[in-house]
Amino acid sequence: MRKIFSIILCVMISLSCSACSAADGEAWKNNTGKIDLDSMTVSGSGVSASNDTVTITKGGDFEVSGTLSDGMIYINSDDKVKLRLSGASITNNDGPAIYFDNAEKAFITITEGTENTLTDGKTYSDENADGALFSNDDLEIKGGGKLTISGNYKHGIAGDDDVVIENGTISINSYEHGIKANDKLWVSGGEITAVSETGKPMKAGAEVLIDGGTLNLTSTQSEGIESKGTLTINGGEINVTAADDGINTGNENTAADGNVGEQQMQGGQPREMNGQMPDGQAPPEMNGQAQNGAQPQMQGGQPPEMNGQMPDGQTPPEMNGGQMPPEMSGQMPDGQTPPEMSGQMPDGQMPHEMNGQMQNGDRQAEMSGDIPRASFEPGQRHGGMGGGGPEGMIDEETAAAHAITINGGKIYVNAGGDGIDSNGNLTINGGELTIDGPTNAGNGSLDAQGTFALNGGTVIAASAAGMNQNPSVCENQPYAAINLSASQTAGTEISIRETASGNEIVKYAPSKAYQTIAYSSDKLKAGTEYAVYVGGEQAEIFTAQNGVNQIGTAAFGMFGGHGSGGRGMRDLNQEITVFVNGSRVNFPTAPVTRNDTTLVGFRAILEALGASVTWDDASQTATAEKDGTVITMTIGSTTATINGEPVEMLAAPELINDITLIPVRFISENLGMTVEWNEQLKEINIY
Repeated sequence: MRKIFSIILCVMISLSCSACSAADGEAWKNNTGKIDLDSMTVSGSGVSASNDTVTITKGGDFEVSGTLSDGMIYINSDDKVKLRLSGASITNNDGPAIYFDNAEKAFITITEGTENTLTDGKTYSDENADGALFSNDDLEIKGGGKLTISGNYKHGIAGDDDVVIENGTISINSYEHGIKANDKLWVSGGEITAVSETGKPMKAGAEVLIDGGTLNLTSTQSEGIESKGTLTINGGEINVTAADDGINTGNENTAADGNVGEQQMQGGQPREMNGQMPDGQAPPEMNGQAQNGAQPQMQGGQPPEMNGQMPDGQTPPEMNGGQMPPEMSGQMPDGQTPPEMSGQMPDGQMPHEMNGQMQNGDRQAEMSGDIPRASFEPGQRHGGMGGGGPEGMIDEETAAAHAITINGGKIYVNAGGDGIDSNGNLTINGGELTIDGPTNAGNGSLDAQGTFALNGGTVIAASAAGMNQNPSVCENQPYAAINLSASQTAGTEISIRETASGNEIVKYAPSKAYQTIAYSSDKLKAGTEYAVYVGGEQAEIFTAQNGVNQIGTAAFGMFGGHGSGGRGMRDLNQEITVFVNGSRVNFPTAPVTRNDTTLVGFRAILEALGASVTWDDASQTATAEKDGTVITMTIGSTTATINGEPVEMLAAPELINDITLIPVRFISENLGMTVEWNEQLKEINIY
């Protein structure tokens, strides 16, 4: 009996201690007080006012009201501290308006029915802080009132750990970032308007999570939303207008504190030196400016020759779809721009990739002497490099660490750079996504360096022709990649209608000039024929199939990349069509027949077959390598070599429109593929 009593007593003592501990953990709530900034009077334990500074040294819940014209509220406590802003206006000319230097957790409650303002100065006496509302620890903001923030020094709201916004009406104008969290930025509700002059309206070092709310985000010089880690959107209404990428992840060179000066060299130095120049030197081309004249847009992922130099001293023969005129040595006389190619950059703009350097913070694609090759799967990309290299250029761990996932919400992006730019995987499971832009063909509306999976939702994206990317995983609904023969002016309406019923499933008037439209939703039904209307005139007809449907002539270069999942609309300028494992291969120059042998663009077909390619300009010889098999072919010669042994071909490789064409059956079969010819459809199917 005594033993049982002892056990019961121990349990009761344990429960009592636990209750005391829980009570102690919430004891800060019992320390309530008021801070009147008009009279600089305070109440509550651990609160003092002196020389225009209110100092809080103990945990508590404090109501703040009144106006402070040049001062701040400073918190240095080992406990939790909540400030209830109830008609407060705080300006600090040389530091943050509210400074949580230390707290177990920082809380801001915006009292319903009140309007509050926080303003900092353009210089800080304490540079450990960098936002008008700054916290060294986790920061949580909520409430039914209004809060207006002017971040003149750097950021509007800045947190060295997590920043959580539950609700409230928050308006931010900032020099750099509107809301910056070094770790996680989580928005679950509220109405947030943020305008950033040089930085990003929303930025996180580890994760951005948006579950709800209404976000209106504008960046005049940079990206809209950026996470160096992952970014997930589950709901809410999000409107992004950005001079650069709209929503992006994984810029590895971004400084830990998020300072624009360290991560984005406006008007000169490319932001990412992933594949840096020797000894840290800057590449000759700087943010749209090139030495010796502007260079054309790269096709097929091949950077043009820079000052006559390529890896191993090679000169690439191909640019257009991987093709380059062989006579070009990379240097035009008197700094002139190279002659026009399909997909040339307008107005002398800078190509997306220069000598290993990428614009807009995108990573350099891995180069194997000539072309990006790692894990490339045909049918993934409208436009080859697309701002980050062909999909699959990164390992699975990196792709997951920088993933963008959209599960819901209504999202609108108006971008000068890539609309959605993931330096990891891009997965769209639901929601409504609309993208206007870019108008620069060196960027794309959708871009992923890992896997791009479209599993549901509605997507409509209008942009220039050049660097868009198709999903590589798209099994649940059709995805229409519509390629127009000419650029359309802003406001030109595009619609898709069922041909049988005339029912219009989508109508949209992009706010920017465009030449491509990507559309996918559950309204687009497999097996149904549709007509595409542009400006009220019928432009294309296609029968939708689940997966990617490439529609139109793709006469503008890289849109279409090396294939698409669907066969909805054949290229009317290309009599013979080639499919590799069911994915269509688009060629910059149409296939031709010589001696009953079909010749096709060598770089496009070899990339689709997964082979690496090199070119010797001096001997006019192309070399393909895959799985230990090395094949060489020389323009004008019917003798090829396979692993060094001479083999005769039925037709010799040719140069047509500065594109090298090779016998498709010969190269495919000798790389272990099966080739079938469909005379009725004039299709070559390679498996």
